Parts: sequence; C-alpha cells; structure tokens
Amino acid sequence: MAAHKFYLSFGRHERYGNDTAIEREDMIAAYLTGKQLKSWLPTCTTVYCSPLERAAVTARFEALGLGVDHLLISESLTENADKFTVKRFITDLLNYTDEQTAYYHFVTHLPVVEKLGLPFLGAGEVCLLAAENKDEMQAENFLLQTIKKPIISAEIWQKLQLVPKELNTLSTEEIYKKLTDLNL
Repeated sequence: MAAHKFYLSFGRHERYGNDTAIEREDMIAAYLTGKQLKSWLPTCTTVYCSPLERAAVTARFEALGLGVDHLLISESLTENADKFTVKRFITDLLNYTDEQTAYYHFVTHLPVVEKLGLPFLGAGEVCLLAAENKDEMQAENFLLQTIKKPIISAEIWQKLQLVPKELNTLSTEEIYKKLTDLNL
C-alpha cells in the first residue's frame, strides 16, 4: 500500500445488541478493526459516522483503535440519505481536504455503501479505497479491498482479563475503558 498516498475506508456498523447499541463482543471487534487499519495506513485525520446509535458506537470504538479523537457525526451518512446527498458529502469533504491529510474513515450503513457503488459489506466489515492522491480518489481511480471483521483471539481475551460470559455484565462505558486501558 506504500505506493498510494490517499485512503478512504467505509465500515458498516456492527450488529445490534439486546441491551446495548451493538453487541458487546462487536465493541471489541470494532476496536480491533481500528487497530488493524492504524497498523496499515497513515494517520487517520477524522472518523465520520451516521448519527444512528449503532453506527456512532461502532465509530467510537473504531476511532479508539485508530487513535483518532476527532469523531464527527453526519446526517449525510444515514441509511435514508439519498445518493446525491451521500456523494455530495464525500465530494465536498475531498474538495476541502488539505495536502497533509491522507486518510479518512467512515462508519455507516449498507444502503450508503451501496449508493457509493461499493461492494456488499457484512456487519463490521470495511471497504478500503486506495488512490495516488485525493484528485484520483475523486475521479474514482482507486484500488478497492474488502477487510473482514476481526476475530477476537484468546490472547485478546487474556489481555482484557475477561471471558465472554463476564463481558455480558459490562456496560458500553466499562468496555470502552477496558480497551482504553489496554495497550495493544
């Protein structure tokens, strides 16, 4: 990926939780997705997300993994946004992007991904677009890669000092704190 200099990644929100916005294990998986992207790509400037809670919570955990403090909510990324609105949002963002910015991440819904002409994404999956520069990205001259949702390994469970049954007793904030305190 070193030959490319500008990246956009579009992630689909994680699965609905019963008493949380997304499933608790998916909070950890979203964090791991962010860590994975951080290890491959330049510094992410901003994470954008839909205001719907399942997308916003997924984005918050992915942003934590990415090491991004700048999380912005956009109505243009809701599942009900029309194609023109979605494309205009991305176009405007790219038009106002400075030369130091090399990467943005988005967390949204399958209908938005489809409106952008990207491949089907399962819950928690990410579509990565890599281009030579932002002008090439706007011209849709990019390479595309689908990134599968990470599996939570036994090593991660050990580092968190948890078993899946104990995870179900924690709140979203408690899980976020555990991941914040964890230095992977």
